[in-house]
Amino acid sequence: MNANTAARNSDARMAHETARASVTPRVPRTVPPHPPTLKLVEAGEIGAAVLDLVRLDRVDGALSRSLARVAEESRELSEQIAVDNLRARTTAAAGAALDAAERKERVPEVLGPILTWQHSRIDHVDQDVEMGLRLTIQKEAADRALSAVRGVLDEIDAAVLDEAHGVLSDTVQAHERLKLAALSVDVTLDEVIDNGDDGALSAVRLWRSSVSRWDNVQAVRQWVAAVLDRGFEVHDGVLRVVSPPRVRSGAFLTDAEARAHNSPQAEARTQGSQWEGSTAPGWLADKGSHEALRWWVDLSEAQRPAPRGAADLDNRKGGK
Repeated sequence: MNANTAARNSDARMAHETARASVTPRVPRTVPPHPPTLKLVEAGEIGAAVLDLVRLDRVDGALSRSLARVAEESRELSEQIAVDNLRARTTAAAGAALDAAERKERVPEVLGPILTWQHSRIDHVDQDVEMGLRLTIQKEAADRALSAVRGVLDEIDAAVLDEAHGVLSDTVQAHERLKLAALSVDVTLDEVIDNGDDGALSAVRLWRSSVSRWDNVQAVRQWVAAVLDRGFEVHDGVLRVVSPPRVRSGAFLTDAEARAHNSPQAEARTQGSQWEGSTAPGWLADKGSHEALRWWVDLSEAQRPAPRGAADLDNRKGGK
């Protein structure tokens, strides 16, 4: 092999490797089902605070009353249609009978045709019209719910950050107190008892409370991300966040379907971005709150990143 041939082969290999590196990574064909969207009512005090801000109960109440009115009006109109139709049919039959009798002609059948007609008459509101109205009300309610969340996003962000900073402050306090007793945040209750430090047990309780509150902070952030990403829908007459898509698999699954259905959803993406900046290690993305807070508190004060809120979860913010 001469030098020119070797050079060409080397160039070809380099071009091949460059092309491979530039290809967008394929979404896995088989992934676990996406977890269900968390609910604010299950996110403790911060969840309740956000519920008070967005006031989805107003939209939900208006939706319920509107759908109930449609059902009530449908019944009333159906009854009226039945009465009006029967009255008109009866009046026409009576007139035809009297006209024939006055002309001394044979009186036609009167009652039989009415009874036969009753079996096939239209005596209710058109179902397509009613269903179309219901769907329009539901879509409008879902749009209003989404607007309600976007309308108070800055207030949600402030509430989330305030709670997050409070959690981190308690985390530091618990960590420092346990360190004073020569213990870590991974300590067991047996180790606390054996240690004999009176303040250690209180520190463990404070740490565990902080972990639970951090769970709730992240649950709220995931809920907001899911709302902004997928919006609301009406299920059985009740507003809810649109559920994540069902994971798809199979030999005929296309790349586009894999990206749409099998890619990490807003909740998972948010769980992996609890801190400002990009200093958190990748392995921390799918860990629980205990591990996340332990990693954070083990850093020096200058290295500890600030928590992320909810305002930057809206891709439309700032005209995007």
